[in-house]
Amino acid sequence: MNRQIQHDDHITEQNKLLDQLHSSVMNTRHYAVSIGDDLREQDGMLDGLHSGVTLAADESRRQNSNVMRLLKESEEKGFCVAVIVLVLIMFLLLVI
Repeated sequence: MNRQIQHDDHITEQNKLLDQLHSSVMNTRHYAVSIGDDLREQDGMLDGLHSGVTLAADESRRQNSNVMRLLKESEEKGFCVAVIVLVLIMFLLLVI
């Protein structure tokens, strides 16, 4: 009889430990799901940022090409015209 009580106590203790382990696993699962959601959100934000940076880089290349074209044309038309055009471009860029 004493042995049966000890066995029952041991089973009860194991059940308590299993309940604690289950609770810990469920908490870990909750944190993992939350981290996954955060990662998906941040991935979307990074995709948006990448698109914005790509557009800005393309615009920068286009503007650089325009400036190079203007510089080549200014060699033909004169230095003063180039300076005036560049000042106007800088003014427009500052206003925009």
